[in-house]
Amino acid sequence: MSNQSGILVVAEPKDGKLANVTLESITQARALVATAGGPVTVVVAAPEAAPFVAAAGRFGADRVYVVETPEAAVFRSNVFVDAAMAAIKAAEPAMVLCSGSPDGRDVAAGCAARLGAGLLVDITGLDLKDGRFVATHPCFGGNVIVEKEATGGTAVATVRPNVFAREEAPKDPEVVPLTVEFGAGSLLAKVLDVVCENAGIVSLEEASIVVAGGRGMGNADNFKLIQELADVLGAAVGASRAIVDEGWVSHQYQVGQTGKTVSPQLYIACGISGAIQHAAGMQTSKCIVAINKDPEAAIFNFADYGVVGDAVALVPALTEEIRKRKAAS
Repeated sequence: MSNQSGILVVAEPKDGKLANVTLESITQARALVATAGGPVTVVVAAPEAAPFVAAAGRFGADRVYVVETPEAAVFRSNVFVDAAMAAIKAAEPAMVLCSGSPDGRDVAAGCAARLGAGLLVDITGLDLKDGRFVATHPCFGGNVIVEKEATGGTAVATVRPNVFAREEAPKDPEVVPLTVEFGAGSLLAKVLDVVCENAGIVSLEEASIVVAGGRGMGNADNFKLIQELADVLGAAVGASRAIVDEGWVSHQYQVGQTGKTVSPQLYIACGISGAIQHAAGMQTSKCIVAINKDPEAAIFNFADYGVVGDAVALVPALTEEIRKRKAAS
């Protein structure tokens, strides 16, 4: 590697806390610098950074660069790119990790362009080989996994959520305030209003419980049974690619290699066969429960608990039983 060392994680504040993908990136960075050397640093841009600094320290950051400004109250690309670039200049990292969310991809692209650096997008793995950071990335619908690296100075990457472990390693990080003078161009965009299309819906990437439905639910009307079970569990709703392709639900619900990667405490797969592309998006879930009428379905190969039966009949029965137990408790 070059004179740069260590890994800088660009934090993504989300609903008053750090997004899971930020914590996962810090955890992975910690494992890599144990061999590569250098510190794990984090940059936080927010009106009030204290809770985010505490979270970064809880997951093992050595140093946190803080850009406290009211301009970071809502996301504006250039404001966050300016903050990230100030931290990159101060830290001189070998690698910069950004969230694979729409906002994170925007920041990563801006940083890479200003650095004249390579950009590794949507990575699902990051390792050290012969002193170089090598990322993995699925292509062609997940049928091909490629290895790639950025050469020539600092590399920038976006990390797909839920592909790395998330492990606490409490540390008291060095906190370094940064003063960033935002140029007129960075403040040209004005956010007049924020409209959350999915307000009140549990985020798939952040959920601790996910209930997902597949073609075994029979038809689009029956998919509401998945939503009802998710509601009583306080869970997020997921779907297989097959029913997204058929138009039952939108792509935002798709779990799998060409959708979202999830890693909840509990994943309930209802009427999902378990094709390898779907498995790649959920097999790191802590506990997997599968309901499928085909006893030979691939989903049972990696499920912790399996129920052989018609999901259309079993899901509402499960929902009702949970309702009864919650009411009695």
